[in-house]
Amino acid sequence: MVDAVSSPRAQLVELLWQLKQNFDQENDSSLRFVHFNTLLNDPVYRAEIIKRATQSDNRKIRALGLKLQQANRDGVLLNKRPGGSSPSPAITNPDIAETLNQHKPNQSQRQSRRAISAWLTLAVVMLGIIGYFGYQPVHEALAGRHVVKGSLTGTHTWTAKSTWILEGIVYVEAGSSLTIEPGTRIEGRPGSALVVTRDATLFARGQENAPIVFTSNQASGTRTAGDWGGVVLLGNAPVNVANAQIEGVPHGDTRGQFGGSDAESSCGVMEYTRIEYAGFEVYANNELNGLTLGGCGSNTIIRNVQVHRALDDGIEVFGGTVNLKHIVITGAGDDSLDWDMGWRGNVQFLVAQQHPNVGDNAFEGDNLKANPLATPVSEPTLYNITLISPRSHEKYHRAMTLKVGTGGHFHNMIIDGFSGETIDLKGSETVGRIATNQLSFNSMMVHRVGSRGLTFFDAEHLDSDDDGGFDERRYFQSSAVNAQFGTDPLLTRDAYSLSHPDFAPTARSPARNGASSIPQGEFWDEAATYLGAIRPGSVQNWTDGWTSYPLN
Repeated sequence: MVDAVSSPRAQLVELLWQLKQNFDQENDSSLRFVHFNTLLNDPVYRAEIIKRATQSDNRKIRALGLKLQQANRDGVLLNKRPGGSSPSPAITNPDIAETLNQHKPNQSQRQSRRAISAWLTLAVVMLGIIGYFGYQPVHEALAGRHVVKGSLTGTHTWTAKSTWILEGIVYVEAGSSLTIEPGTRIEGRPGSALVVTRDATLFARGQENAPIVFTSNQASGTRTAGDWGGVVLLGNAPVNVANAQIEGVPHGDTRGQFGGSDAESSCGVMEYTRIEYAGFEVYANNELNGLTLGGCGSNTIIRNVQVHRALDDGIEVFGGTVNLKHIVITGAGDDSLDWDMGWRGNVQFLVAQQHPNVGDNAFEGDNLKANPLATPVSEPTLYNITLISPRSHEKYHRAMTLKVGTGGHFHNMIIDGFSGETIDLKGSETVGRIATNQLSFNSMMVHRVGSRGLTFFDAEHLDSDDDGGFDERRYFQSSAVNAQFGTDPLLTRDAYSLSHPDFAPTARSPARNGASSIPQGEFWDEAATYLGAIRPGSVQNWTDGWTSYPLN
């Protein structure tokens, strides 16, 4: 009879089970619980647990860890053997299946059941349950770790008692809803994303002391931008292109369609939520963003949301009328906030911090690349904005690039530290929005922008003239804009910190004065009579408690 551990992979599985049992008996409060199915499936988690074992004070655990370092040489456990027979449908782990095949008793072996050990029986039961559910949402039923893949139909709730792991693109299908409880952690594996399709609903309402966190499934300290895809919300509000299809969903898949005629429709709620390390490249030059909003209407609630270290844009808005309030975008790989396809929403209280070695614009706004005159015209209205860049020596950062016919209204802004220029208007269609009152600027404080922090705008001559001879310097320094150039808003040094920023100006800041009046309406906070996103002199402010700025 074949020995139960003659297969290297079977030996690894047995050693892992022994390690789990010993760790559980050790009652190490810093580890809480070793998730056996994750040990089998997740090479990063497996390597982390093995490393911890080799450093244990427990001699038996340390010996198992050293053995596992040898058995786990290539970090791959679950590859099928070339030419090997397929496992039974109920068993999705080929290593377990291999061991079972080796030990399937014939007539003469039925008295030798001891060859199939207790760890194998338990593993088969667990993996049989996983196989039974197939491509449906909940797959790992061990100790609060649930892998989710495929389509979600009907009503689903993700609780804070578990960690939810996204595998591949997970779709919340039309007519379905997903509720995420405060304090829930969702981890994205490479290539994963959450797409809430048109006519589906997301209800993700965290709390200040219990935010919802979407993050990378990679080990802390190894995480980086693009580890997973991000969150996509699609809706039925107007866009200015027919048959709009969101980036990142395969062409021809109708689940990527968005837009419609209902300006007041809702894609759901996202509040007190962080999205970290998102934005993998779907195909060449096409990355998902941290948060993508396509055709979301004005009844969508996006409040107290942070997007941190996205590979592409922090937030990109494709049309619709969705409003944004209390937003923090840090370390975006391209633009912090990007919009096109006729977005006409409102924004109040937004901080964008560019990191020194990545990124392009804090804001990049388009109408429609294929037709700058398409309607509805992109025309968002923004108040109380802080845009910060550390005057990078590696990247050319602009505070704002507005192009291909976008409009917009920009008020009560602080712009500080950009290595490039303050604002670049591109295209005669964009410049023309000023005359039609679809593009306006008022009450801005601009400090340390451009060469030596004093130039503010680049000169445009001949081939570099991309706006029909429009003179940005003259326009933005005119009384029509009410902008202060060279005035220090007195941000603290921590405003530029990548790991523990404080974006509030000091109590002596001149940003206390000179603000434009806030519009009336349910959305707007009319008490924000200052420039920038945070009241000068604030000891505590709306970013406290739920934001976080890990570097990796």
